[in-house]
Amino acid sequence: MQARDIPPGERGVRLSETPTISVVVASFRERPLLDACLASLLPQCREHSAELVVARAGAHTEFRQLEREYPSVLFVPAPEDATVPYLRGAGLAAAEGDIVALTEDHCVAAPDWIAQLVAAHRKDGADVVGGAMDNAQQGRAIDWAAYFAEYGFFAEDGGSLGDAPLLTGANVAYSRRVVDEVTALARDGEWENVAHARLLERGSTMQFLKTAAVYQNKNYRFLDFCRDRYGHGLAFARRRLREEGSARRWLYLPGTLALPFLLTGRVSQAIARRQRGPFLRALPITFTFLAAWSVGEAVGYWRGPAPAESAHG
Repeated sequence: MQARDIPPGERGVRLSETPTISVVVASFRERPLLDACLASLLPQCREHSAELVVARAGAHTEFRQLEREYPSVLFVPAPEDATVPYLRGAGLAAAEGDIVALTEDHCVAAPDWIAQLVAAHRKDGADVVGGAMDNAQQGRAIDWAAYFAEYGFFAEDGGSLGDAPLLTGANVAYSRRVVDEVTALARDGEWENVAHARLLERGSTMQFLKTAAVYQNKNYRFLDFCRDRYGHGLAFARRRLREEGSARRWLYLPGTLALPFLLTGRVSQAIARRQRGPFLRALPITFTFLAAWSVGEAVGYWRGPAPAESAHG
C-alpha cells in the first residue's frame, strides 16, 4: 500500500459548512475480497477526507495485521461468528461523519461513489440515499445468478418500500440525523429492510440514486449459495412472524409456492434491457437460488417466530 492511497488527516467531525464523511465496511469474508474493496475506497476517502471504518469479524492476529497494513483505516473487531447486522451496527457506532456510507467487503465501489452519494445528500437533503448494484464478476453464469438473486432488485429502481425506494445495505448512505436509530436496530440483529421501514414510519426521506454504483465482486459456489439463500429466507420468515404475530404463518405459508416465480419476474423487470442477455444465460441457476430462499421462508413459517437472539450468534 503506497502512501498516496491513504487518506490524510485525523478522524472526527470537522465543524464547517462542508459535511464530514465516513465510510463503513461490514467485513467477514476472505481477505482478498476486503483488499479489493479497500483498494476501491481508499483513493476516494483521500479525495474527500473521509473516515474509513471496517468492522471485521475474525481472529485477533489477522486484526493486528490489517492495522499494520492499513494504518489510516479504523478497524473495529467483532466476534468470528458476527452477523452482517452486528457488523454494520459496530461500524456505524464508530463512525463520526455527518454522512455515513455503508457497504460490504465483497463489493467494490465505482470511482465516484462517495462523490455521488454526498452530492445527493447535499442537494436534496434526504435522510437515506441508496445506490445501484452491479456485477463485477461477469465471466460465469453462477456469479451472475448470485448477483441477480441477491441484488437484482437494486440494479435499477427495481422495487419500493411503501412509497419509498427499496435500498440495499450494501450501498447506502445515512444522514447523521438517522445514524443512531439505524445503529440500534442493527445491533438488535435487524436488517436494512426493518431499519428503513422504521425510518419511514418516523417521517424520514429516502432516495434512490442510479449513478452511485457498487459492484458485487465475489465468485460463488452453487451449493454454498443455495444454503445462504435458504438461511436468509428462513431467518426472514421467523423474524417477520416475531414482528407480526405467529397467526399469520398459515396465511404466508401457501404463498411461498409461488414465490420463486414472483421473485424471478421482479428481478427480470428490475434489470430491464440492460442485462437481459446475462439474465437469460443465468436464469435456471437464478431461479434455483430464489427457490432456495422460498423453501427457507416456507420452513420459517412452519417453525414459527424466532426467539430474541444476539445479533452475533
